[in-house]
Amino acid sequence: MRVVIITDRRDALGEFARGLGKDVEWTASPADVLDTAPASPWQLVVVDAMMPGMDYRKFVMDLLRVNAMLNTVVITDMDGDAFHEDSEGLGVLCPVPAAPGWDDGARAMDRLCLLYGLG
Repeated sequence: MRVVIITDRRDALGEFARGLGKDVEWTASPADVLDTAPASPWQLVVVDAMMPGMDYRKFVMDLLRVNAMLNTVVITDMDGDAFHEDSEGLGVLCPVPAAPGWDDGARAMDRLCLLYGLG
């Protein structure tokens, strides 16, 4: 499954990315993802809400407008209940902690595979 991670913390998220699998792209530009999203090159968009200036809710709403079929995961420092309340209605697959590891990436990919009937 193809994944794009929007972040400026590539080094810090390396283990998380390895947990997602081998087909991972990196970008620090939400605008580039929105420009490319209509062609649907990815099955998963990972949004690093810890990135300075990133308003993950606005980004996910914009992404839904250009391609509602893309799945999203959000890297956040919010606890599960707070994130659920904050992201309600956005269709986010799951949150992952601000400093995610390999297991967090593997869990997110497992959830995605279940949606595609592969797990």
